[in-house]
Amino acid sequence: MANTLTFLDLPVDILWLIFPYLDARDFLSLTSTCQALHKSDFVHDAHFWSALVRNTFRVPNQPVVQNDGERWQKLYRRLLTQSRIYTWGSSSEGCLGHSYEPPIMGVTPLGVPPRARRSRLMAASWPEPMDNTQGLGVVSDVQCGGWSTSLLTAKGAVHTVGTLDADHWARRPPSRRQVPTLSPTPLKYPPSYVPPHQRYDPSTAIKQFSSGRAHVLGLSDSGRIWSWQNVELAALHVRFLHHETRENQESGPGTVRKVVAGWNKSAAFIEGPGIVVWDPLQREYDDASVEDAALVMETAVVPNTGYRRPRNKAQRANENDARLAETVGEVLNFVLLEHVVLVNTSIGKLFAAQIFWDDGQPRIAEPIELALSAESGNADAAFTTDVQGSFRRFAVFTRAGEVLTGHQDRITDLMQGVPSEQPLFKRIAALQHKDVISVAFGDYHFHALHSSGYITSYGTEPQASGALGLGGHGDPEGRLRGIRYQSVNRDGLLVPHAYAEGRRVWFEHEKRDWIRFLTAGGAEPEEAAERIRMALGSPDVRCRGESASGSSSRAGIGSPSS
Repeated sequence: MANTLTFLDLPVDILWLIFPYLDARDFLSLTSTCQALHKSDFVHDAHFWSALVRNTFRVPNQPVVQNDGERWQKLYRRLLTQSRIYTWGSSSEGCLGHSYEPPIMGVTPLGVPPRARRSRLMAASWPEPMDNTQGLGVVSDVQCGGWSTSLLTAKGAVHTVGTLDADHWARRPPSRRQVPTLSPTPLKYPPSYVPPHQRYDPSTAIKQFSSGRAHVLGLSDSGRIWSWQNVELAALHVRFLHHETRENQESGPGTVRKVVAGWNKSAAFIEGPGIVVWDPLQREYDDASVEDAALVMETAVVPNTGYRRPRNKAQRANENDARLAETVGEVLNFVLLEHVVLVNTSIGKLFAAQIFWDDGQPRIAEPIELALSAESGNADAAFTTDVQGSFRRFAVFTRAGEVLTGHQDRITDLMQGVPSEQPLFKRIAALQHKDVISVAFGDYHFHALHSSGYITSYGTEPQASGALGLGGHGDPEGRLRGIRYQSVNRDGLLVPHAYAEGRRVWFEHEKRDWIRFLTAGGAEPEEAAERIRMALGSPDVRCRGESASGSSSRAGIGSPSS
């Protein structure tokens, strides 16, 4: 009698091919059928769970934890029930999405009661939940602009609070200025398109978006690029005079891989030409509302970024591709700074290219390699796995678990041959081998998100705005946590030793009550008065005595701050 072939007799490679066709319920049912399939290698299959999370909720890829299947599985479960948005810092133009304080009533000098008015909460030094997000469903990504906070939902809709471009429109007559949106408002499309929050359409459902200082770019499921600069005006479909983009294809020439909205430029990674850079588009109130596309006349391409590894034997690499494969590699990620494009590639290299934008002759210089020094001969410390950044600062991730930070000015000095004693990269102790998966940069401060869910803060808090999220506004709890407020402009500087372990952002109200209890003197205020004065009295950043960061605090996927 012939042996009967069972499911477990199938090669493991066949199982890996079956898993992508299952949903979460079927996958868990299959791996629960027997002990052989209930092993961690199957239950926590990183490829299955990462693809499921990214495809279901449109969560951005995270190369640093790409192979952590257990984390992707937990993220899937929590996104279904625990997705919340917290913001903190300056609430200029209502960009935090926080509620108003109770109406302020009074009497005018003439004795006539004035019209009720409400005072907006202008800053938050602790994380506070954004209002009116309950009806959005699962929020998969959140990014901050100069005067706005934008959210991407699992439906592919981008919602915004605040004002996208307060600077440009502030010079217009009052009737033509952008009015801040105080609740999450879906970005608009031309009249002939269905917005994704109403009904799914692959041409409008956004799978990846980027928020720059004054504009937002979105990449739809079909591969179309959309650009917004005003919440009140419809998007523009971005097309190029010199570069073809194709929709509804997984790969091939013209496929758009990623869009990035920078400080003053826009960029897209397109198969074929590579990284294409252009000026942000402008739509005016006088423009016809039926206009749905704009043709970009002037673009610049980052040299040597168009190489793609052959995906099958039919695709043969030419001589130039063979050279790029060995010297540059395939682009994995890139960031668009104010005057520089940073690129990391598949062979672990990091490149920088300077942007020159003269009228009528935009160009981008040949990229130069930024070599990472490998300490103690560790090759993984010199292998770049990811690069993140905005405006003038950036972070480089290595295969050894290190995170290096840098500034655009140091790169431009290197390109122009300007001698400098400053190192190209800084190694902040609190970021090394601490499972950092994402770094979000503001103008003067930045936050690091760690894989276990907590957030640490670094940098300067302008005018005691609360941007570090450590409490304060100049109050004692901020100083006890390591912020030293300067007397002239009220900028808050972190003490140097705060960079040794990092200062964690607290989401629990119990911890906030505890730090206030300490600054009030604890159980015996009189006895503690002298110690509190010594710990809080000096604005010198060299002064010690602040509270430690405390235990881990859980942050949702949308928690990095304003």
